Amino acid sequence: MKHDPKTDPKSRLSASDALNALTASAMALPGLAGIADVARADGPVEMTTIDQEFSYYKEDKLRPKKTAFGGERERMEIYSYQFRASTPLTERSDLDVAGTVEKLSGASPWFVLPGDPSRDNRPVQVMSGATIDEQRGDLLGAGNYYFDQGKVTGSAGFSIENDYYAVNFGAGGERSFNEKNTTLSLGINASLDWLEPTDCEEFNRVCSENKQSVNVYAGLSQILTRHSAIQSTFSFGYATGFLSDPYKLAFIESNGATVADNRPDDRKQFTWFTQYRHHVSGFNGTLHFDYKLYVDDWSMNSHTFDIAWYQTLPWGIQITPNFRYYSQSQADFYENFYPDLRSDGLASSDYRLSPFGAITYGLKATKTLIDWPGEVDWEFALSYERYESSAGMAFQSVDNENPGLVSFRVFAGRITVKF
Repeated sequence: MKHDPKTDPKSRLSASDALNALTASAMALPGLAGIADVARADGPVEMTTIDQEFSYYKEDKLRPKKTAFGGERERMEIYSYQFRASTPLTERSDLDVAGTVEKLSGASPWFVLPGDPSRDNRPVQVMSGATIDEQRGDLLGAGNYYFDQGKVTGSAGFSIENDYYAVNFGAGGERSFNEKNTTLSLGINASLDWLEPTDCEEFNRVCSENKQSVNVYAGLSQILTRHSAIQSTFSFGYATGFLSDPYKLAFIESNGATVADNRPDDRKQFTWFTQYRHHVSGFNGTLHFDYKLYVDDWSMNSHTFDIAWYQTLPWGIQITPNFRYYSQSQADFYENFYPDLRSDGLASSDYRLSPFGAITYGLKATKTLIDWPGEVDWEFALSYERYESSAGMAFQSVDNENPGLVSFRVFAGRITVKF
């Protein structure tokens, strides 16, 4: 799950503290999963912090008219527990550890069939059946060493599912200039993944595959005024190996048969991510505005606009409404179904490669207790997010919507302790 960046929840902020809160609220860099922030304090964390978050993710049922043969309409639900701990090690170093345990169950889209003339000829979705019952766990650790004008970070982690294993490594650094009003960040992350699909022989799936990926990034953060800051990060990613989904098929209309999902064996990805923060002293609130551009060599591109308002209220309460708009184009080899098999053999009807738009809206409430009891700080948060997607919300006109597009809700609660 994504974690929203946040300003300091404490209401007693000086002008310089407000700027520190702005620059410290940057989102995590790709591949570091919330561990290493783009812009953070000039030294190690001063208190040990423990975060625990529980969330429930539930996808909407498919509409009957989008389901083939009156089949399965239930989709995925996920129960998730996330843990993070940060602690100082020395006067110039600290350590972060984060972990996730998830339990997944339900059904997922399998392949798409041509529409029935009696049902407006719209494509219909064949579901996998409610047979998915899996658990996933991952663990990530990062160490930071600080200099007078910057820091270096190293990270390593792994992820385990019943059919998927991955290890990842990262290294990065940042350097401050211009009386610490300007910060340059550089880094690299790499991941090695192994896939062993279940029931491979029964369903004629691959039984063992692997892939490798690397991502390099460069970011620049700039304090603009006493109450505003901006940051841009450019990243380039390259993945190679088995990039298909072994659990999905594509339908070939000419012979009435299905073929395995088959995608190119490499992918180049470019991302430009810009964040703007503005603290409004008169309202004791902070505006967050983010924009992300994504382009790859599968002819996919996407735009994400994200806006949130972090409103600090009396008695240690903060309310955060947020809204996000997303639109993407399709992969050049994607189709809902294929009249004939392509000459290059590529085929995918995965809705995640289709053209569509989406909106997300939500609300978070946070309550902070300072020095209670003793010298322990507590923070409690509850949040709700709603995600809705459709072809009609895309920038471009889409002739045939993928019937497997997802909509979902997320409920989450978090407890943070600092001592």
